[in-house]
Amino acid sequence: MKTQDGHIINISSISGIAPSAGWSIYGAAKHAVIGLTEVLADDIRHLGIKVTLVAPGVFRTNFNNPDSLVLSQRKIDAYSEVRSQQKKFAAKSGTQIGDPAKAAEVMMEIAGMAQPPLYLLLGSDAYARAFARLDLLSSTYKEWEVLTKSTDFSA
Repeated sequence: MKTQDGHIINISSISGIAPSAGWSIYGAAKHAVIGLTEVLADDIRHLGIKVTLVAPGVFRTNFNNPDSLVLSQRKIDAYSEVRSQQKKFAAKSGTQIGDPAKAAEVMMEIAGMAQPPLYLLLGSDAYARAFARLDLLSSTYKEWEVLTKSTDFSA
């Protein structure tokens, strides 16, 4: 079979790996991008096409500015904690740790790599959140190992 050449870079978010309160729909959508990217990489590897999933943390863009971030106007008392988390996030506009110009440079760098990463976190905040999530998953899976394995057919 004739092989092709190329590199697909899908942009997800650290929220797809380690979602936070107030952003369930966003986290779910970004998690879907991760799943799609993982399987896509397997599906097209034989064609010589590379795939990278980029999961940035918070970057100093207009993402959480009032002209970009659209939140529900209807306020339901039961969701006051969610609304509070969203307001805290919006209030951090202009102080995010991530530099978008540096992120663009890194993406250009990986686009030219012969062996680029399948997974790439961007930002120290993304790195910390991803490893906290890994620790949580590991401890939870181990805690419930007996129950998990109890569903196998007996030998």
